[in-house]
Amino acid sequence: MNVIELERRALDAATKIISRARPEDLTLPTPCAQWDLRALLVHLVSENLGFADAARGGTAAGSWSIGTLDPDPVTAFAASAAEVAEAFAADGLLARLVTVPAFGVFPGEVAVKMHLIDTVAHGWDVSRTLGEDWAPEEDLVEAALTVALRFPMPRGPGQAFGALVDVPQDAPAAERLLGYLGRDPEWKAA
Repeated sequence: MNVIELERRALDAATKIISRARPEDLTLPTPCAQWDLRALLVHLVSENLGFADAARGGTAAGSWSIGTLDPDPVTAFAASAAEVAEAFAADGLLARLVTVPAFGVFPGEVAVKMHLIDTVAHGWDVSRTLGEDWAPEEDLVEAALTVALRFPMPRGPGQAFGALVDVPQDAPAAERLLGYLGRDPEWKAA
């Protein structure tokens, strides 16, 4: 598994999905119950910038909350995606230790995998918010699922992930990933 290539492709896919959001969509509710689309996109931009900073040796938690949607959501996300992709592609990153505030210190490869899971999952969140079908490349979903199953997921109120959603074991990988991450694969925009 070339995690850097998978991550770049996940970022490209998320950029395509986000590019379909219109200004009037920013107030729509998302599968992330506490966030409307604007808040979700700010989270994504902030996370991209935070992981980029961490990959470059930063340890400050403040870099994880500096994202904005200026000058517009699509441009802001694309710029932050390019920044994190560049930081993740740095020589030696996969073996170097990276501090991910609120989670710990990990080899760079683990940090990239953490971001991969989130990028793929939030791609679904944005697609569903916009009322679209989600059609990621199967190997991206398989990789995100494989990685997610290896991570302990803090679950419940105030945690990064909700309670497990029961999904049949023979369901497609995308549905199993969503259920494992605490998302109802049947969620639809109101």
